[in-house]
Amino acid sequence: MSGFPSPYFDLDASIKVAEAVHTRGGGSCTADQLAAWLDYKSVRSGTYLTRVAAARQFGLVESASGRFSVTDRGMAIIAPVMPDDAANAKADAFLSVPLFAKLYEQFRGKQLPPEVGLKNLIKSPPFSLLPDRVDPSVRTFYNSATQAGYFSTTGDKSRLIRPGTTPTITTTAADTPNNPPPTAFEKPKPSGGGSDGTGGVHSAIVGLLRELPPPGAQWPAQKKQRFLSAFQATIDFIYPEEDQS
Repeated sequence: MSGFPSPYFDLDASIKVAEAVHTRGGGSCTADQLAAWLDYKSVRSGTYLTRVAAARQFGLVESASGRFSVTDRGMAIIAPVMPDDAANAKADAFLSVPLFAKLYEQFRGKQLPPEVGLKNLIKSPPFSLLPDRVDPSVRTFYNSATQAGYFSTTGDKSRLIRPGTTPTITTTAADTPNNPPPTAFEKPKPSGGGSDGTGGVHSAIVGLLRELPPPGAQWPAQKKQRFLSAFQATIDFIYPEEDQS
């Protein structure tokens, strides 16, 4: 047995497992329910078992007491609260696979070997993958790295670079001599009603409010708590308490 196991399914296929648990089961389901939702005839199906195992290796689902549930990482991908949640969670999911993490560590900042060289590498110690697992492992590695954004910086498959993230809150004010660069937040200006229909409300708050689901829609507790935490932090920064000292 190799000390660096790799999933039989790539990241996107594993995300669909978490999506099934979330959308069809409301965040939790039994094994037979999940098998049916993924179009497998039995929970004994080898393909079903390896697909669920892949989702667990990526850290997207977990099981307890005979039921599957979506992890915080899985929720960050399929129901993100902040713009960077999904990108960060996918990057973390890729590195949660021991084989992928070891390759990333070994070639971080370096050129990856060509595909044939990579196959020869993982046949040898310390990887020592079984011969019949080499080709599918390399294929899953390339697919998952692409899906997680590790090749997006170079635009090819030459180097593994963790994807960058965009600022959660941005400003659009132009930098001019009379208008210094804005900080991450600008205090809202008094207004009786802006032309953008926000009534002078800070754009950071407006952006968060746009993330709210429609009234009456289901909203998982974990996602709701992340939203409330982000909203509280934004309010505290934009409207600091008066210094009492």
